Amino acid sequence: MVEYRSPLPDVPLRDVSITERLFEGLLHGADRVMLTDGPSGAALTGAALIDRIQRLAGGLQAEGVGPGTVIGLLAPNSPDYAVVFHAAALAGATVTTLNPTYTATEAAYQLKDSGAVLLVTIPGFLPLAATATQGSMVREVLTIGVAPGHRSIDDLLGPPLMAQVPVDLDSHVLALPYSSGTTGLPKGVMLSHRNMVVNVDQTLALLDI
Repeated sequence: MVEYRSPLPDVPLRDVSITERLFEGLLHGADRVMLTDGPSGAALTGAALIDRIQRLAGGLQAEGVGPGTVIGLLAPNSPDYAVVFHAAALAGATVTTLNPTYTATEAAYQLKDSGAVLLVTIPGFLPLAATATQGSMVREVLTIGVAPGHRSIDDLLGPPLMAQVPVDLDSHVLALPYSSGTTGLPKGVMLSHRNMVVNVDQTLALLDI
């Protein structure tokens, strides 16, 4: 058997969740702007981003979100996309990320197949979400931004969840994106905290950041 090894040094495995790993970096730039929303210009510093993630995680936990909960995230890129993802991760949930260009039929398949019980989207996608959630396990659609008849993620902000809800870093499914489905129906790709932390550390080591 031939063994192929990278010429680059091994990356140490660390026992931290992806959100704990994120917080390590944000604390080094607590007063620096880390994310800016292009359309509105709204910005979040490292400290503000940590606070918003922890407060949403606390609110989600108060709603019963935790290990075993699957949250669908159907939205374009924005600072709050990262907030929702990491708040769910901090609370121990699984996030299934949906392509924002999906049709209602495509979104419905993923929501049903993943077993999502909550869906977070933007006001502009609510008509699609209303169709896609029919017949699924989704019990509520939350919004990034204000929309009549729906609670927004700001409505859920509560006392901060200060520590990662314990999960098995190797086996707990943190993220459940779906394949493109070129050879059949899309399939869920199970990514653990370990998968994502190692990927981040490998990238940072290569880029020397």
